Amino acid sequence: MISLKELVGHRFVIDSREVKPGDVFIAIKGNRVDGHDFAKQAVDAGAFAVVVERDVGLENQVVVPNTVEFLGQYASKIVENFKPRIVGITGSNGKTTTKEIVAAVLGAEVPTFKNEGNLNSEIGLPLAIINNYKGEPLLVLEMAQRVVGDIEYLCKLFPPDIGVLLNVGSAHVGVAGSLENIFKGKWQIVENSKQSLVNYDDERMRCEKCRYFGTSGGDYILKDKKFDGDSTILTFETSEGEFYYSLKGYWTKAMALSVLVAFSVADMLDIFFNPTALYGFKPLKGRFNVHRYQNGYLIDDTYNASYESFKIAIEELVENFPKPIYAVVGAMKELGEFSKQYHKMLSELLERMDGVIVYDKEEESKDITPSNLTFRSTSFDEVVRFIEEKILRSDFAGTVYFKASRAVELDKVVENIMGRQ
Repeated sequence: MISLKELVGHRFVIDSREVKPGDVFIAIKGNRVDGHDFAKQAVDAGAFAVVVERDVGLENQVVVPNTVEFLGQYASKIVENFKPRIVGITGSNGKTTTKEIVAAVLGAEVPTFKNEGNLNSEIGLPLAIINNYKGEPLLVLEMAQRVVGDIEYLCKLFPPDIGVLLNVGSAHVGVAGSLENIFKGKWQIVENSKQSLVNYDDERMRCEKCRYFGTSGGDYILKDKKFDGDSTILTFETSEGEFYYSLKGYWTKAMALSVLVAFSVADMLDIFFNPTALYGFKPLKGRFNVHRYQNGYLIDDTYNASYESFKIAIEELVENFPKPIYAVVGAMKELGEFSKQYHKMLSELLERMDGVIVYDKEEESKDITPSNLTFRSTSFDEVVRFIEEKILRSDFAGTVYFKASRAVELDKVVENIMGRQ
């Protein structure tokens, strides 16, 4: 039998196909697959140990009551040993980009750990810490929610000194059950943090210990954002006056607010706000990536989609990009019984575009029916052909914007078109 102390220093994995010699395999029972069925496969691949909830007949097994809870508790103990300051970040939109920006700014002054990619769940976040945390004095942790209680669970494991709530929208409402449940769950980061930084523009977000960022008021205000053709100039306002920052390239309003959050967190932690780390910052793939195409623009915003993120993006397009503006869109997933309602609301937003192309890869998109619908098809090839032949002609000087939930794989349409330029 293997003891818990012997697991220290080994990489933890939850997919038996990824096991390398010396790894610790954590067997997790999911809705479709039970990791216990692959414990022997993990050992055959060289696993040092397998952590399981029941006896699977292997000499190097470690039996625990619950493997997911074991992961969390193991990671929590690691963090507890170093006593770092923790910034927890959640919200319906923009979590990952904000985490990257906050970590970059703080990391320019103090060694800072962040959970990579979207390892932000009750499984992913502990794995990120176990495998990569080296005792840095600052942690910037993105925390995700699918159901009410997820945020509280993560906060109990990794108690934030500052809990940041960016926004609360309709993403995953089909899983959470209602908008009220989504807000209740997200608000748990405020309830379980020493200090909180929340969005002043959302009137639901008010509390005694809260500090506020926003555009309409608060402690930290995004007063202005201008693009001069080369750089984006941001103006922040606090009780101490105005602060101006110039960042290379085009920064959306959502990204500007992420920088404001970093500015706010640095102030709350009494750390110098060092924007130099952002000079080479590029948006994450599929998050409003602006590409020049002929004399116009192609914008890849295909990482994911919700009604609120569509609304923010369309405002950005109308205010800052050349016409004609075409939107190539697909379904928003995980809306459950609210799907038809939100796709109808999306149709109303899309009326502001000069034309709409719908890629009907997922059935929910049938409810996207704006009056300016230009083309729709379930065929990948037909959608690509229409865009290339009817929109991206030699005299193209407008904007084509791509957005849908990840399941639609609209990113492949973008890659196909960009690859032919």
